[in-house]
Amino acid sequence: MKKLFKPASLLLYLLTILVFFFLGLLYAGLVDAGKGQGLAAGAIVLGYGVFAAFYALLAAIFAAYALRETKVKLLNKILGIALIVVFAIVVLRIVTKAASAANAPPVQQTQKLMGLGMVKPHFFENRCLYFYGQPNLQKSVSDHVPGDSLVFKKTEHGFAISYAPPWFAPAHMKMDYETLFLRMLSIHRDFVEVVVNEYTGQKAYLDRRKVNVTFWPNFLLSVNSVKPLDPQNNPVRIKPLAHASLVTSAYTFLKPVQVAHQWIKVALLDDKLKSAGTGWIMWQKDGELLIAYSLLS
Repeated sequence: MKKLFKPASLLLYLLTILVFFFLGLLYAGLVDAGKGQGLAAGAIVLGYGVFAAFYALLAAIFAAYALRETKVKLLNKILGIALIVVFAIVVLRIVTKAASAANAPPVQQTQKLMGLGMVKPHFFENRCLYFYGQPNLQKSVSDHVPGDSLVFKKTEHGFAISYAPPWFAPAHMKMDYETLFLRMLSIHRDFVEVVVNEYTGQKAYLDRRKVNVTFWPNFLLSVNSVKPLDPQNNPVRIKPLAHASLVTSAYTFLKPVQVAHQWIKVALLDDKLKSAGTGWIMWQKDGELLIAYSLLS
């Protein structure tokens, strides 16, 4: 038993723990063990390192007991070299990943599904909004563990976000106007599925009770103005028909008045916001939004 507590054996334990801890972290990074796990990602990656170090330590204790001291010292030399190499690889991966993230342009989707509408968090009543990955829709929200969260705080002038995940990029966010909207893709009795990053298309689920759900027709009627994305192929017409005549009145802004299936009736306004009549434009077709809109101006 004395062999287990000799300096060479103690050094063997220390080197084994360090080498296999970093090897565990390296393996976790290679297999993307914490990817998409939100708050749990760090604990998952750390767990790989801890378990690798623990089982390797058991093997090291057995080796210290079974091998001669000269063999243990040789193992220490090998582990010392391995520690330098593994540590260098881990540091290099961290530096390379950080540089790639800083220089990479945002990923754009080739086509965006318009979804069902928008949701707005109830940050007046709830200071924390939880994100869920892939919930079991047969179970209630309380049966799930959130992957990450959005935290709000009361300020002198209203509300602000005190914490948001690094990937959070919603459809609209201007907290000085208390404006925060996320595009809704699907709705369930207890959950709503939303886009949490408009650049990458990343999705998450929210507790339906914690947000205000607004379907596209109601949302468009609440915006300040709209305009066709392709005015040549989607001009303002006098009726909600594809073959209807075009509006000839001059206008500067189009203010939503009424939504009817694929069409939206708009008030034609000049630069002084005086009415110049009404017209119709197609606002969606085959699940694709055909108009741009302005919330504030």
